[in-house]
Amino acid sequence: MAKKKKGNSSESIDWYLISIDRLKQIALVVFLLLLGGGIWWYIQHEKGNPRSNAESAINDARQALNTLASSKELNQHRGDFDRAQKKLDQASTDFAASKYAEAQGEAVESQTISRTALSGGAGEENGAHFLTIEGNVEYSRAETNDFRKADIRTALANGDWVKTGDSASAELIFQQNGSIFTIGPNALLEIYSSMNPATSKQTNAVQMQVGSVEVATTSESSTVRTPGSQVTVDSESTTQVGVDNNKATAVVAEKGTAAVVAMAGDKPAPGVEPVRLNVGEKVTAAPTGALTAVKKLVTAPALVNPPDNQVYTIAPNARIEFSWLTQPGASAYQFQVSRSRLFSALEINTPRNKPSASAKVTSEGTYYWRVASIGPDGEIGPPSVFRRFRVSGGSGTTTPLSGEDKTPPPLNLNRPFSIGSQFYIIEGTTQPGATVFVNGEEVEVESNGHFKKLVSFNKLGQNSVVIKAVSPAGIETIKSQTVLVEE
Repeated sequence: MAKKKKGNSSESIDWYLISIDRLKQIALVVFLLLLGGGIWWYIQHEKGNPRSNAESAINDARQALNTLASSKELNQHRGDFDRAQKKLDQASTDFAASKYAEAQGEAVESQTISRTALSGGAGEENGAHFLTIEGNVEYSRAETNDFRKADIRTALANGDWVKTGDSASAELIFQQNGSIFTIGPNALLEIYSSMNPATSKQTNAVQMQVGSVEVATTSESSTVRTPGSQVTVDSESTTQVGVDNNKATAVVAEKGTAAVVAMAGDKPAPGVEPVRLNVGEKVTAAPTGALTAVKKLVTAPALVNPPDNQVYTIAPNARIEFSWLTQPGASAYQFQVSRSRLFSALEINTPRNKPSASAKVTSEGTYYWRVASIGPDGEIGPPSVFRRFRVSGGSGTTTPLSGEDKTPPPLNLNRPFSIGSQFYIIEGTTQPGATVFVNGEEVEVESNGHFKKLVSFNKLGQNSVVIKAVSPAGIETIKSQTVLVEE
């Protein structure tokens, strides 16, 4: 390129001569810049493309499933394989229907199930354990229809079923965060956890077919699916969910808050906002998903007498007097006494027009009582927190037992039992009528002296547990146990 300049003008003009080869070089550079910019634009836009994300997740899930299928441990994880295959099939179906977000979530769940099995687990770290079993409680694995008798050592995974009989009840604890699901009599439900694609973490969830479940959450929310609705129980909340024989759902918030949304198949109905529930509020959902208006129930009264953990001697004609404060808006009260703290079987279940009751108790043991308010329309509100009292054999009237025996109560401890993650069951026996404390927290003692307490340890390594039994005369027996928590 040469530069020339005119010298006869008052103003100088610079001009250039550029060769054809140089022009070709500049054109090539411009083309490459445009091509690079186009590729960058395509990558940036495809990076967040729901279709490509879902397709990538399906491919990863298929690869993980194939690896599981070819592993030597396939027979030990047949149930996991079937669940992963089912989720992958659903992901492919949703992908073909252009439901990319749903397809991605199902593919991530399929991949997680396969990888968990390959790593030597069975998904139990995100599953549930039986904490308490009363009466005839059975379970069935996802891949079978064979119901078996449950015990507290039974671990449940996604897709497993739980069934309770007449006057039976059970508590399930989810290891992930300690949320407790209390299942009532004549219930049938499925462990139906879902996967969050963003975190690949499993949520605590069940699907109710019939019966009732009370959900008490800790630091995270939990979900109950029913015919036509989905209930989300917020963190640090307690909610009662019941499904009747006609598949209608009743939801009552007992503590904290909850949300109920109508369902269209397996997905929330489009364009329908969730209904929020506060303490003492109720909503009913039809099997079709239609929700009623929120109804405010009359809250439970405060209990007065007998005080918690009162011990009585028993006589044939003696009676125990119960009383509670009147509750504004209540037209009557529902009074209940049970030998079970889950109230699966009731010794007394009667309405009372006055805030008092009298009961004749002729057998020994530990009893629990609670009261619920009945509104002007006859609707029963949520029950009060229960109180317990103990009845001991003897003569005379039902008066508080002072206890003159100065002998320290026996305290026999079983080996601490791990139910997954940081949760352990501390269990043992003591004198009937004694009061037991585990690390300072009072524990329920059954009529035969048996007690059990779920303890959560947040520290790795050795943890100490102090168990104290106190007789009715105030004499103590103290023992300790050491629990080793491994990562």
